[in-house]
Amino acid sequence: MGAFFGHALPGAVFYLTGFWSLVNVLRVVVVGAPFIHRFWYPIDTRLTQKPVEPILKIVVCVIGVLIEMGHSARWQIHDVEGNFINMNDLQHSTMYISFIVASFVDILSEKSTKLRGLDALCYFVCFCGEAFLFYFHLHGREMVDVQIHICLVVASAICGVSAVVARWKSSNPILSITYSLFVMLHGTWFIQAGFLMYPPFHEKTPALNLMDPGAMMYVTNLFLAHILVLMVLLLLLYFIFTIITPPVKQQKHYVKHQKSDLGSPMYKTVPSSVHFYVDSD
Repeated sequence: MGAFFGHALPGAVFYLTGFWSLVNVLRVVVVGAPFIHRFWYPIDTRLTQKPVEPILKIVVCVIGVLIEMGHSARWQIHDVEGNFINMNDLQHSTMYISFIVASFVDILSEKSTKLRGLDALCYFVCFCGEAFLFYFHLHGREMVDVQIHICLVVASAICGVSAVVARWKSSNPILSITYSLFVMLHGTWFIQAGFLMYPPFHEKTPALNLMDPGAMMYVTNLFLAHILVLMVLLLLLYFIFTIITPPVKQQKHYVKHQKSDLGSPMYKTVPSSVHFYVDSD
């Protein structure tokens, strides 16, 4: 992960999954339909009932592990003298593997009510485990590098806690929106860390001075700016959906609420990721 791409790949995945979750929660909220929190949403295609999102996360995470440990020497954790090596790669791979496990649990928990709630536990372990790894990932690093990673630790820990709370109070869409926003923040800050420490256009953009005290204040302000931009995005999306999505009572069809095995709302008149079941008049 010691390169721009190594930060951009997980950052893009976190941002897109958080954004997709936010979009689906807002669609249900604006329509006024019953809401149940979930950690993945189907895609509006013929594969509606297939776990496309968890499968994509598994594929990307496997790619991440292969990139981190791609060279044969990197599978070694100590040299001939007994000194530990490649610990950065090992920690990054551990993060990817934990999300592979969580994605498999996503698929299984959709098939069996006995596993309901296990997905929240897995995401709590994944995000808080990542925070734990990155907190102890900072030995001997420059102070601005430490600051950047501490912001990532904060975002990751909040994701873990909000995952459990959103599942616990699963009918409260505000908690699901909070979870989605912090997953997006987690992703955008991953990408931002890549730009700050490994600028891809280094000929035009000099790398950040990682020992500059002023840069620490800049990083803190930048982290808050990410949060504010995501809040603006939330308001913008809500405004757009209130315009393009009619509430349930204004639709021509009679809307019948039907629950899946997990209690998730099943619908068909609005996009299939919201799942309405409709009886024609």
